[in-house]
Amino acid sequence: MRTAVSLLAVCALANCAPRATGEGIDRERMFTVWSRKDVSHFSGVLPTAVDSVWRIVPIAFQSLHFPGAPSVYPDDRVYLTPYLKVERRLYEGEPNSLYLNCGFTSVGEPAADVYRVTFAMIARLLPHSAGGTEVDIVVDGTAQNMVERQAPVRCTGTGKLEAAVFQMLQDSLRVHH
Repeated sequence: MRTAVSLLAVCALANCAPRATGEGIDRERMFTVWSRKDVSHFSGVLPTAVDSVWRIVPIAFQSLHFPGAPSVYPDDRVYLTPYLKVERRLYEGEPNSLYLNCGFTSVGEPAADVYRVTFAMIARLLPHSAGGTEVDIVVDGTAQNMVERQAPVRCTGTGKLEAAVFQMLQDSLRVHH
């Protein structure tokens, strides 16, 4: 089963910062991202209030060169990317399979390294029962063999992208506090 998350995309281009004005947010557009309920999650707790963590989440996404925006439901504290297509490499010189687990091809190669991958990243912040903020991050997507046009296979994060976002949040909080 899949759930949908709609968001307000503030930037059409990577590295654009949103500008709030008295009349709303400039250059807004809507997009919807679906995530499977059974996908693995990366969770961690930061010893800082949700509002403080929320302010730096966009910086963590931008540091990975991922466009993103907050959910249209501001009280949800959800930040996510649109679907991102990876035709060759997510990061130059590194196999996609370091970041995305899409299973293996029929000849044993990691599908993330040879198929076209489409994925989204979703981060949700929740108040933690012992204080601080619980950060829940999901990477969910598909990979498709574009040569044989086979049905897409499911992809999840390996934990490396998710851990990188969490680490950037941790490091940014240390600098700002």
